[in-house]
Amino acid sequence: MQNDSPGNDPRKIWQNQPTEPSIMTLLLIRKKTRELHAKTRGELLRSLAGPLIVVVLGGFGLRFSDLVLRVVFVVAMAWSIAGQYFLNRGLWSGAKPEDAALTASLESYRQEVERRRFLFSRVLQWNLGPVLLVIAAWILMSVRMGVLDRTTLPKAAPFLTLLAVWLVAVVVIRIRQQRELQREIDDLDEIGRANR
Repeated sequence: MQNDSPGNDPRKIWQNQPTEPSIMTLLLIRKKTRELHAKTRGELLRSLAGPLIVVVLGGFGLRFSDLVLRVVFVVAMAWSIAGQYFLNRGLWSGAKPEDAALTASLESYRQEVERRRFLFSRVLQWNLGPVLLVIAAWILMSVRMGVLDRTTLPKAAPFLTLLAVWLVAVVVIRIRQQRELQREIDDLDEIGRANR
């Protein structure tokens, strides 16, 4: 025979247990700051692939005689190279994780999260934008040269579909990453307010 009183239900007892606030130790905060700093630097290094793709594809595109497309390739290359300046500005010179003792460790971690969020907010505009422009110019050039017509379009459809899926996936992933980082900043703000 079961006792159905709420006072004896193990599930209710477990759910009603008081929770202790999670206290991050100084070492854990420094470790997380170092890990996040390394991830951000890795992301900055990977962002160099965008301009490399644009310069290679744009350089080959400049060999064709269509003046409008040549201008598009030059614009894409200039945008990509200028984008590296705007994408990386201030991110390489961030405080080193070892210097976390100079400021409050929690604040140094928060700054690293903000640096990462700032990077992700600029990647779509300064890194992905020129790549998409040069790819669109190549597709337009293929259409104008007759390489991409009714007979070859079915063969190119899988590539173009994968390109579209990749674009949507990159945008969705970046937006999700920005939201996660904003949530983490909000959580850190909450911890900071609770400790005042």
